[in-house]
Amino acid sequence: MADMVSGDVSNTAESQKMASVSVILIPWDPESQEHAERMAQQRIACGWKQDQIENWKDQQREGLIGLHWIVLPPSDPNTTSRLERHIFAFPDEATPLHNTCKRVLSRSHTPDPAISTFIPIGHISLDSWSPYDSLQTSPSNGVYSLTTFYVSKALQYGGIGGAAMTACETMAARDFGAKAITLDTLANEEYRPDNPRRAAMGLEQTRPRVTPQDWYQRRGYIIYLKKEDGFFDTDPTGKIWGATLVCLKKELV
Repeated sequence: MADMVSGDVSNTAESQKMASVSVILIPWDPESQEHAERMAQQRIACGWKQDQIENWKDQQREGLIGLHWIVLPPSDPNTTSRLERHIFAFPDEATPLHNTCKRVLSRSHTPDPAISTFIPIGHISLDSWSPYDSLQTSPSNGVYSLTTFYVSKALQYGGIGGAAMTACETMAARDFGAKAITLDTLANEEYRPDNPRRAAMGLEQTRPRVTPQDWYQRRGYIIYLKKEDGFFDTDPTGKIWGATLVCLKKELV
């Protein structure tokens, strides 16, 4: 399931600010302990999947997933202030990583010598494989999937999530011949104040400004399937709650 990311807001000033945001995607290196540790830190901050790092190493090596760091361009005048906000919130992420990945999605990759080190402020994964048939992932048919997406909570609602999606879609079409991207996320009804699962999990007060479903739909993703009990949560009493997911697709060509 695609992670919840920052949403758009409606006022003109904020929209103009978001339009000016750009990011660079740098592949995650499964051979680097520093990369693995930073990914674990960001998954803990995200709130789930922190136990998947070892599996992701194998899947990244095999070309099944394409995890990429979200990086702010060094030339952007706002990069310094944004990194300061990120590091203030997550001081353990202040050490730069080395740009060392040599292969991604079964293709050789040459690191940009102009960016030998970087501080990632999130990550996004373009995958050529998924354990879920509902995502229709099939590189031979030009369909890739997005299953892991995180933006630093210190920088959400500022356009970085949208910039990362644009960069990922561009990369998918340009470098891998993707014709479409699919993903799944919690359905809108899962964020209603009277939703019993949210109440049982103590999440009544945590509704995002924009739900993930609405955020993706604003970016041109269209629902093609709804799955009841597509995701499960366990409340503090041990009761298991099923949640409804929606599968969405965006045609790139």
